Amino acid sequence: MLAFSTASKTIGFANQTAFLNGWLEGFLVALPVGLTLMVIVSMTIKPKIEAFLKS
Repeated sequence: MLAFSTASKTIGFANQTAFLNGWLEGFLVALPVGLTLMVIVSMTIKPKIEAFLKS
């Protein structure tokens, strides 16, 4: 969703080829970052929050 909104604001919908290339580039750059953050949060922060909520 963020890649779509960024590409639409930056490039616009006038040139669909440029829009699709911008969206794909933004998505592929952000995907590894998002997956890395997801793993870090699920392995470090989530267990601490669950332990806090159990107590």
